[in-house]
Amino acid sequence: MQGVGAVRWWFKARKGHTLLPLALAVFLGALYAVQDTTVLLPSIVGSPRVALSLFVPVPLLAFLMAALESRLPAAESSGVRSLARLDNSLITAVMAAAVLCGVLVAAVQGTAAATTGGRNALFLTGLMLIGRAWVGQAAVMVPVGWLVTIAVVGFRGNLPYAWTVIALPADHVFAAAASLIVFAIGLVSHTRSSRRSA
Repeated sequence: MQGVGAVRWWFKARKGHTLLPLALAVFLGALYAVQDTTVLLPSIVGSPRVALSLFVPVPLLAFLMAALESRLPAAESSGVRSLARLDNSLITAVMAAAVLCGVLVAAVQGTAAATTGGRNALFLTGLMLIGRAWVGQAAVMVPVGWLVTIAVVGFRGNLPYAWTVIALPADHVFAAAASLIVFAIGLVSHTRSSRRSA
């Protein structure tokens, strides 16, 4: 019973009961609202039509970073239980919910494009976690930087380069594999950086 109390304490300290449901609701609503919407963005290589859904994961990442940064350092560093494992479980659960949101929107709207929302959230979360090992909370801007880079130099006409990953179509195998790999590297990076800061 003592372990359950510790997990409840950790979840409340991370503000998971308030931040994460709100984050997923915002993600789901935004994903539903912007499907098949493209915008013209200025670029070095012309003016590509960029799917607005590329930007949908950004608020989810901000909420997730806020949850991860809402620590109680003294209590966490003196504890016996590894909180990095709990944090990784939380991150994975939020990303699984994001993927399910994408599948739900795709089913409701009858378009596979919505499934890219979850895939893109995985990739961008991985980037954010990798950046967090070096710059802490400021790493929430790493995915934003990736999005800006894609908008500026990520397209040849209206076709995205493969390195962009998140601008690729929903059925692109490389994008799915790259997203999973970057997410896994991000989790490992998060675990190692949590051990150093504890």
